[in-house]
Amino acid sequence: MATQEILKENVKDAPMVLQNIIFPALQSVIPEELYFRALNEKVELFRAAPETLSFHAGGRAAFDTYFNGITVERWRELCAIENLNLTLEGNGKFIVRFGLHQLALPHRWLFEQTVELKEGTPVSLDLPFWAGLERGLLYMWVEALEDGYLRGGNVSTTQRPVRDARMAIVITHFNRKPHLLPALQKLEAGLNSAPQWKDRVQVIVVDNSQNVTPDEAGSALVIPNRNLGGAGGFTRGLLYAKDHGFTHCLFMDDDASCDFEAVCRAYMLLSYSTEDRAAIVGSQLRETVPWQLHEAGARFVKGRWIARKHMLDMRNVHHLLLAEMDDSAANYGGWWFFAFPISAVRHFPYPFFVRGDDAEFSLQNKFPLVTMNGICSMAEDFSVKESPMTRYLGLRATMVLMMLNGEEKSKPYLDVFLVWFRGVLFSYNYASAKALILAMKHVMEGPEFFVRNMDMANVRAQIGALTPSEKMVPYDLKDIEVLHHHHHDGRIRRLARLVTLNGTLLPAVLMRDDVRFQFKDFNAAFRDIFRFKHVLYYHEATRTGYVATQNRKLFFELWKEGLALCAKFARAMPALQQAYVKALPNMTTEDFWRHVYKNELTTEKENS
Repeated sequence: MATQEILKENVKDAPMVLQNIIFPALQSVIPEELYFRALNEKVELFRAAPETLSFHAGGRAAFDTYFNGITVERWRELCAIENLNLTLEGNGKFIVRFGLHQLALPHRWLFEQTVELKEGTPVSLDLPFWAGLERGLLYMWVEALEDGYLRGGNVSTTQRPVRDARMAIVITHFNRKPHLLPALQKLEAGLNSAPQWKDRVQVIVVDNSQNVTPDEAGSALVIPNRNLGGAGGFTRGLLYAKDHGFTHCLFMDDDASCDFEAVCRAYMLLSYSTEDRAAIVGSQLRETVPWQLHEAGARFVKGRWIARKHMLDMRNVHHLLLAEMDDSAANYGGWWFFAFPISAVRHFPYPFFVRGDDAEFSLQNKFPLVTMNGICSMAEDFSVKESPMTRYLGLRATMVLMMLNGEEKSKPYLDVFLVWFRGVLFSYNYASAKALILAMKHVMEGPEFFVRNMDMANVRAQIGALTPSEKMVPYDLKDIEVLHHHHHDGRIRRLARLVTLNGTLLPAVLMRDDVRFQFKDFNAAFRDIFRFKHVLYYHEATRTGYVATQNRKLFFELWKEGLALCAKFARAMPALQQAYVKALPNMTTEDFWRHVYKNELTTEKENS
């Protein structure tokens, strides 16, 4: 909302804006409580641009929020910022206070001053207490002494950046124009509102589907590309950035939406960071529950994908503090928003196509990972996207990552496979079970399989033949009678489910020929579908779904095949792991990828 003011060159003491005070736009689904808290009924937000927070006399509002709180640790410890200033834009007379929330410590008031604002004349305040702070959530509190309004503002410093960064925002795209084009428009609007950014930030769309026109892309550079997945697309963008003098990259998914302010804050953190190799990991908010944190950094360990700070409520101050705890447990960041210095890249992405490429990139390069409230994107829940293809890709990546990161015993691999396999079989998702078997077979072909199948054309054809049975299609609940009730699972019922493989061994006469309703998730709730022959998996937001039907014969055929595959994998695993570890260095070099893109890079050089 506020004008982004990054660098005023040739003015020695010009303030450097670290973060802006922002409000939600008209069409944003993010709750206002993530931007400000109205403390009485005399405060109202007008969302139409320019977004304005209006006050009647006596109106009070606090900014101890996800987007407008100030994380002391990031600016003090990571960036060593020694002075801080506040600038406000608006009209009217206000009392301005600054408070501090800290975990396990009482709240403190640090500063209070009366300010009088006039339209078009920003007012700046020095914050003298800043140098004495070490941690916590610093925030502004205001009370209107007369009718007035705030149009935003910023916090800034007169301290110079450690480095003058040039950042390439690399977006890999494949047939998601309805998501991509609005994202590009928001980024372009941000760049146009602050011409100072244009010399330092370039948006690059690596178009794996080769269907984005220059007119649609606006000021973004479009690089038509072979579809080598996210790994290939982001690597192509990284090569371009390295060849054209950029110092940093920001990888961003084409279906992940973020405000330009998130880009600004990531840029400033990278510009001031005293840690040369630090990478900024954007958190992810859930599209369906936009105040809830899906993750702030993640951890891969022993075949488990662990979302850090999962399910925290970003409307809650205590949860905001928990989200900012620097526990150093995260070891990778998702590529929906991942900003890093190009000089810190020692290993290029592994050619996974998609899934696992972002994890291995972080694990190999060992970036110090940084998250901060307010730097985020919003995306659809992963459970909604789950399909035979994503299960195939996910299991394949999990197995290989375990091998590459030191798991030497076969039992953990088999445990992971059997948990995934049992889940889809008990959910009647037999196409997904076949996809998991295929993933194990392909992993057992060794690392050469990934080199031979970088475009995944043959694999996509194989999985595509399975997918129709689990494809989400438009569904009108009026056209089908479904049962919604929830089953209590007592001791006897749990025992019955266990000994009958959740009803698979029950006589047909005891099975109900009805359709059990389930919201789309990774798997069914087994206790709810027990004794039902049919399950409708449904996604309310898109009103799509599919019906899965129990097939006992297919269940036992697949179960037998899966167990035989486990035995074969256990015998092959020691040699298989050695092969993957041995091949890893050569498959993640810059030269490897330059050879993959030899023709494209040669053409690009000739045309430049």
